[in-house]
Amino acid sequence: MRRWGQGLAWVMAILALMVSLMLWLDPGEEPEVNRTDYPVSRYSHDENGGIWFLRAGEGHHRVEGADPETFEPVPGDTGKGYFYSGLARDREHFYVDGQQQPEVNPDSVRYLGRHYYRAGDRVYYRTTLLDGADAARVRVRHGDYADDGRRLYYQGHRIADADVSSLSEVAVTERTSADFYYLKDAGRVYYRGKVVEGAEPGDFTVIRVEGDTWGNHYGHDGDRYFFRDQPLPDQAADSGQALRPGDLKLLLADKEFGWHLLFYQDDSVFYHQPYTNEVKVLCRRDSGAPMEALGQGLYRDDRHLYFAWVEWDWNRQSRGGGRGLQGWSSGLAVVPGIDPDTFRIIEKTHYRRSGSALRGEVYEANGERFFHPDYKGAAPYQAALMGFDESGELRHLRHDGRCGAYTESPNRSSFLNDLKGMVKWMINRGS
Repeated sequence: MRRWGQGLAWVMAILALMVSLMLWLDPGEEPEVNRTDYPVSRYSHDENGGIWFLRAGEGHHRVEGADPETFEPVPGDTGKGYFYSGLARDREHFYVDGQQQPEVNPDSVRYLGRHYYRAGDRVYYRTTLLDGADAARVRVRHGDYADDGRRLYYQGHRIADADVSSLSEVAVTERTSADFYYLKDAGRVYYRGKVVEGAEPGDFTVIRVEGDTWGNHYGHDGDRYFFRDQPLPDQAADSGQALRPGDLKLLLADKEFGWHLLFYQDDSVFYHQPYTNEVKVLCRRDSGAPMEALGQGLYRDDRHLYFAWVEWDWNRQSRGGGRGLQGWSSGLAVVPGIDPDTFRIIEKTHYRRSGSALRGEVYEANGERFFHPDYKGAAPYQAALMGFDESGELRHLRHDGRCGAYTESPNRSSFLNDLKGMVKWMINRGS
């Protein structure tokens, strides 16, 4: 009992110290800035003429030494949307992301796009000098890639041995933000400036991952699949089963119907774990026949009808424990008692559910009706197939979860993570 009391005293003392430090280091309210003078540039000014730059995730930081009378941001890229440059100048100085660059003459700058700019006989990407670049010939190629006719750079860093004469964009099924990270030449594919190991550039295609906001980019060269700059493993991590090039088939790439990418080979269904680049067994079918996609997340083989589902693990506790996204589950479920040969579409329509409009197709099989939603939206649970109750209202189909996988979010809220975040914040404030 005495030890328990001593432990509680230590905990209370640590908490008191943490609160004291937070109060001591409290930055107070965000500065009141007016962003209308410098639109979509992340630069702002306050009512006293002070200039500020908005850093992602860090808030406004004062631009030291800026002359408010002559200060102006360098315009960003135009076209389909707006891409801010992060560059600015006044009468005496040049700035990159709010920091002075004393070696750059503000009158010598010519903006090239995507944070690249020429300053006299030098070219920079933000604050990175393009080593050895012929400044007069540098052009922005694609995304954050640039070249001078002989050398290829990504975000200002040179890519060794690139064949600039044969550079081209990789194939895409539909334009996404992932496309800007890939580029290829006659012999290699590049992802964020790194060589994609073993990829054949001739047939390389970027896979469109629906609903992806985590930067989980995938490609395929006709035989093998790749995650960012790495090939997917050639065997399953949990079973040792060989994943044969050309035989492993992509089943689902849609993070709103299944957070994990799903694949199948023979009678096995696999999922990809992006945080470790592992492929693991999701479950096994009782058939080795090919799987046919009837719609996004909706499949059949010679015996069953299947639908993909996803659950978002939100911690909504109001007291104790951290709130926020804890992880994700993906799975594949069989619709029991349904002959896939009788499954047919009836009509396209939409329904109101929980205040949202769900658009999709109504199917019928064995005297039952089903609904396949096209529009998914944000929700704690989404499935590629729903049913109807006796009153005609949409209902979720049951699944037992045995054919499912769970991944914990790396940002899962916890006391330890909150403590680490606070320490990081204190270090940043003190530096």
